[in-house]
Amino acid sequence: FTRFLCSSPLEAENPPHGPDCGYGSFHQQYWLDGRIIAVGVIDILPYCVSSVYLYYDPDYSFLSLGVYSALREIGFTRQLHQKTSQLSYYYMGFYIHSCPKMKYKGQYRPSDLLCPETYVWVPIEQCLSLLENSKYCRFNQDPEAVDEGRSKEPDRLQVFHKKAILPYGVYRRQHKAAAEEAAVLQYARLV
Repeated sequence: FTRFLCSSPLEAENPPHGPDCGYGSFHQQYWLDGRIIAVGVIDILPYCVSSVYLYYDPDYSFLSLGVYSALREIGFTRQLHQKTSQLSYYYMGFYIHSCPKMKYKGQYRPSDLLCPETYVWVPIEQCLSLLENSKYCRFNQDPEAVDEGRSKEPDRLQVFHKKAILPYGVYRRQHKAAAEEAAVLQYARLV
């Protein structure tokens, strides 16, 4: 709980061109009749407000506080955009189509989901029927499309070895692992 919701890896930053509150992790409190009934955890980043988590008093679940907090956060994103024009997106976090508690996230428009294979944003309307048929699916329907950010040079691929991340070329030189290269390249194409 503490590591996830209280101790953020983000460094607070308040550049002159940024929003008045600065960038970093924040807790938004929702009060009713002198009581905190919910707390929203958000990250304010240069291009978006990211909704990290919402926890609330279950006695107030009838208020649909997830929906209410999303509307407040959308309004807050618009307010920040007035001061910092590059901050123009609201990220609602993970969307799991089969999870009833997350269904509300798909009700806002415009809304996009990130294709897990090509890493391009696709309008949610194009994704919903695919998600009805399969828990995992490629949203980008262009069969030729690939992740443009993926390194095509094997030596630049990142590998995890003995609790360290290093370029595959360095790993290969250190471990004389040329025989593994075909398997590494095949794996890299799949992820």
